[in-house]
Amino acid sequence: MKKLLATTLTLFLTASLTAQISFGPRAGFNLTNLHESHGSISINGDFKPGFQLGVVANIPVLGDLLSIQPGLLFAQQGAKFNNFLGTGADATFNLNYLQMPINAQFGFDVGQNARILLQAGPYLGFALGGTIKAEFQGRTQTTDINFGSGDMDTRRFDFGVGFGAGVEFGRFQVGIGYNLGIANLSNADNVTTRNSGLALTVTYLFSGRR
Repeated sequence: MKKLLATTLTLFLTASLTAQISFGPRAGFNLTNLHESHGSISINGDFKPGFQLGVVANIPVLGDLLSIQPGLLFAQQGAKFNNFLGTGADATFNLNYLQMPINAQFGFDVGQNARILLQAGPYLGFALGGTIKAEFQGRTQTTDINFGSGDMDTRRFDFGVGFGAGVEFGRFQVGIGYNLGIANLSNADNVTTRNSGLALTVTYLFSGRR
């Protein structure tokens, strides 16, 4: 993780020193979910709203056609469950991640100063913390999620792949994307838990196309 952070920060520093490379802030609205299976039984939650905030760099590879876009983001994830595991309680899982997407982005001109964007690539995530909010018979209780290697703990590291599309107007990029988690977040035997989510984002690039 330290090496990956150092690599990402190096890309941002390089971006600030290179005229062709642009960088800037990104903000977005997330709708995320958790998919869990216990042996042959699958449990899918309902989408939970959240947000993401961070910075991205845009590194041209083949002019305006292809670029690499790494990022460093704070992203909220999780899910809502009604009658969780048959207990009668409604549970909301809130997970906060430091995410590092590294996308290949293709751009196609569609008019003056406007482009269609397509992107895909892997992402890595490191859980900063999380809570479970349970509601049962009018009472509410919130507990912290434990991260570690125990059977009842949640794994901190996440990774997966992302896909997205969007439009670019001058220095603004507006996109919609989907992240598909690959990593199993559970340590328990015969239990698999994975993240997934949609995101609507707005990015402003301080330099580059006008």
